[in-house]
Amino acid sequence: MHFLALPPELILACLADLNFAALDACLETGNRLLNEIIFNSVLLRYRKELERACVEENPSRSPKPSVAERLRELRDRDANWLNFTPTSRRTVTLDFRTTGIYDLANDFYLVGDTPDPITMLCTGIKYIRTARGSEWRRIDAGKPIVDFGLALEEHDLIAIVTYDNAQMRSLDIMLLKFSTGEPHPRAAKPTLHVQDVEIHRGRPGISIEIVGENIAFSVLYWADEQRDRDTFHLFNWKSGAGKMTPFPLNNTGLTFLTPEILIVPSSVDNSLDVFRIPPSVDSQLPSFLHSFGLPELEPAHAILTFQCRGEPNPRSMSTCPSRAKFLPQPDNAIVLFSFQLGRVAQADVTHHMFVLDRARFTRVLDDCDSDAGDIPWAEWGPQCARWLDADPISMHYITTTCGQRMVTIADGARTRPAPIYVLDFNPAHVRRQRAAGPVDGVRVVEADEEPGQRRGPFMEPIHSLVPYVETVSKGLFDYGAVLINEEHIIGAKFGDRSVESLEFLHFG
Repeated sequence: MHFLALPPELILACLADLNFAALDACLETGNRLLNEIIFNSVLLRYRKELERACVEENPSRSPKPSVAERLRELRDRDANWLNFTPTSRRTVTLDFRTTGIYDLANDFYLVGDTPDPITMLCTGIKYIRTARGSEWRRIDAGKPIVDFGLALEEHDLIAIVTYDNAQMRSLDIMLLKFSTGEPHPRAAKPTLHVQDVEIHRGRPGISIEIVGENIAFSVLYWADEQRDRDTFHLFNWKSGAGKMTPFPLNNTGLTFLTPEILIVPSSVDNSLDVFRIPPSVDSQLPSFLHSFGLPELEPAHAILTFQCRGEPNPRSMSTCPSRAKFLPQPDNAIVLFSFQLGRVAQADVTHHMFVLDRARFTRVLDDCDSDAGDIPWAEWGPQCARWLDADPISMHYITTTCGQRMVTIADGARTRPAPIYVLDFNPAHVRRQRAAGPVDGVRVVEADEEPGQRRGPFMEPIHSLVPYVETVSKGLFDYGAVLINEEHIIGAKFGDRSVESLEFLHFG
């Protein structure tokens, strides 16, 4: 039987799993029956909308509405974000004092519980879902907590960094199943020992990222003049084995680009250093790949601190997804880099930030020659990164991106309410809005046509070929900081060195 002689529903079933390049080839045949089936298919339109939005359907959603209803939900979601029209708002008041450690992952907001008045460290982590009807819950570590890291969607894992109050402190990582608070069943060693350190070195700054079997961990003792214990560590958290010899580090920031590629910013070399981390079953050891230079600094300037964050992280599996209807694709997520610059022998500090397009940077990395070594900013930066003006932005949290969106609010909004800005780096959304033209509160911030003037402490002009859609809320908000996850913007209000309340704005 000829393919086109099949019933239309069988033809559609054959076409449903084709990629869109193949579907375009079908359309180019000019066959009227194929065109009608493709253009009239709700399923194919839904798949196309998922691809355009760079999201995937939550596989754990049950029961699932019809395809037509899911298509409507997806379109409504994108319209809500574009026009800043939240479908609901709710406020959660915190009746406990918080510590400075926190995170936002999937649909959970987590924060350190009430600190000890002497050590100023907590012994538990409190968390709440961003969805309605949720209540605070607590994970008890039983010892002082320095920081924690998460891999909820991939492993239902929380890694809690602890140390005791003895004269010689033991810095350890407790590997717990998030949903139960018990030792994680896939961890051969429920506690990983990192190092022993003298108490006079003070409380360390920590950064943890977990992807696949890898847990990457940096520790810096900011108050220690010697700084000889500032190190980077890499473990297979499932086996408990170290994957490389710890090496000196000069800042806490680190982020995974893919499950096997790690970016570690260097404040000494003014660069993003890239490492390959093979799976443990591979006989190869982790290795340095390239150093991607940042814009050259003026003499006597130096990077003081460096933070970075991309949400969601790359993942090899999904065992505990959030309750959101649609989940951002990690491969297309943006990564935010934030750093402070200072001048030798001077107290003035300036803040700077740029957004890295993970997909663009991955393509640049794949095209690099294996012996390329150092790659100057001009050869990769303009096509992969967008610099933003950090001066007016609240820098309290780094958790201001999710997928391809970023949210910001003015630093002084606590006393002078200000609008919320939503920056959408999705190329398809940029093209759509460019075609639609500017509307009230929504515009396309185009790529720079040519290099501009030198910017502040940088020796070379900074320009970007990465455009984005900017949405400005019509309403004003008095938040001290804003955060974002798959379905919400979370506005945080602060009291005396502590979070007092959270407002959840739901967009779908």
